[in-house]
Amino acid sequence: ASTAIHATPSTTDLLHRPSLAMRENLAHLATTTSHALEEIWDCVGVPPDERASMLADLVEKISQLCEEKVRGEDGVRATFQEEIDKARKEWEETCAALRLDGEEDPVNRMRRDPSAKDLGGGNGGVCLQMEYEVMMGRLESLRSVKQAAMADMQASRSKIHQAFAALHGCTVEEASQATEMQPYADFERNLTLEHREEFRSKARDYEESVATRKKAIVSLLLDCQSILQELDIVPQSGEDSVGRSEEDVKIWNSLEPIGDDQAESAGQRRGQSNHYTIVSLFESPTCIGIGNSALDRLTSRIAELNGEKKRRRAKLGEMGSAIAALWSMLRVPSDEQRAFTSGIRGLGLDTLRKGEAEIARLEDLKGVMLGKLVREQRSIIEDLWEKTNSSVAERASFDAYFLIHDDEQLTSQVLVKHEEYVATLKSKLNKMQPILDLIAKRESIIDERVELEFLRKDPGRLKGRYASKQLAKEEKMNRRVTKELPKITSMLERTLKQWYAENKPHEEEGQVVNPELGHFMYQGKPYLQIIQ
Repeated sequence: ASTAIHATPSTTDLLHRPSLAMRENLAHLATTTSHALEEIWDCVGVPPDERASMLADLVEKISQLCEEKVRGEDGVRATFQEEIDKARKEWEETCAALRLDGEEDPVNRMRRDPSAKDLGGGNGGVCLQMEYEVMMGRLESLRSVKQAAMADMQASRSKIHQAFAALHGCTVEEASQATEMQPYADFERNLTLEHREEFRSKARDYEESVATRKKAIVSLLLDCQSILQELDIVPQSGEDSVGRSEEDVKIWNSLEPIGDDQAESAGQRRGQSNHYTIVSLFESPTCIGIGNSALDRLTSRIAELNGEKKRRRAKLGEMGSAIAALWSMLRVPSDEQRAFTSGIRGLGLDTLRKGEAEIARLEDLKGVMLGKLVREQRSIIEDLWEKTNSSVAERASFDAYFLIHDDEQLTSQVLVKHEEYVATLKSKLNKMQPILDLIAKRESIIDERVELEFLRKDPGRLKGRYASKQLAKEEKMNRRVTKELPKITSMLERTLKQWYAENKPHEEEGQVVNPELGHFMYQGKPYLQIIQ
């Protein structure tokens, strides 16, 4: 006998009449199964109690299978519900973050849609699968908006942290933990356009602060480099560390030219801050960065360098004066002077060493030439004595230095005294020259007066062929004697009295003063006494 018992309900019946189709098919399955088993058991000879036990076991297994199927499908329903709840929670949080206060629950909106078909979900025409698909569809669109907003705010926050770290000289991680940065730490709860614009605006503010700080740092670095170059302070260039600082390596390496244009040399660009930028916003072994401490350190370094510059200038000024005085004293040729000065550049230590070497050389030369120079000055003094008609007393006033003849006693101080005395005599000669011119003019008129008196003794001088010329000559001489001579004499008298008042020696009690001292001397005598 055939034992086939399989029976499959039609798909149409299951779709349109699931309960009835299940009952009919289960009844048919039970009947067919029981008939087949009875036939087998009759053939085998199975007792009734065993048949009852096996049928009970079959029914139990069918019951378990149905229960298992129900549990499985209930799990699917629970999973759908859980996923829908999770999606709804994320949707609510996203709407709250984006401030979508007017956003309606997508499922509720769908349930109100009259076009929704009743699929037997028993839920207002909406099944869980439809709820899930509708909720996830709306959530996906909101997720893209949220991700774009978060990416925008994260980019702005990153700029803020980078700028804050650069300005304060700390790491980005340290910057993110700073108190000032806490308002930008948790932004996921507010992703509105206004909040994003607030982040962007703050990022722009920080970037402007960075640009301003960069400009200030570049300007300070250029100033530092300029002074370092002027002072010839270059790091790691020998053992000499005068004026150097550990910061100098960073100062020299912190700048780079803007652009690739090499038409202009670094020297041409030097000093123009718009042609340079900072190598790195953050401090490193070769870059000073733009942090607050960099500003303070650069300002302090500039003050140090300016102090060193001032000190070197003062020292070079002293050395220059000393060298110029020695050149003048030792009559160093101008070609030799120019050769020395042409090799002097800037305020570097090399310049100081050259100056010190030149002073040492000139001091050695002075020791050899001092006696010769003093004797040259004495020759000049003697010539000026003659030109100024200096009296014996006036000349004797310089004997303390003029009469030193031992070469060992002819020091630079003695030479300076001679040079000062020469300057005094030259000044005196310059002052005397107008008076000497008047005296020469007066003496010339006096000579004419003597000549006129001599001519008048000859009564026959106005006779003869040249009498008219002789008469004109005598009349001219007479006018000078009678008119110019009194005027010149009067002018000289006033001038000489003023000269004596200005040049007479100061008389101290008990001191005998030569009466000729202070007078304007002419041919060894006070000229004021001569005209009086």
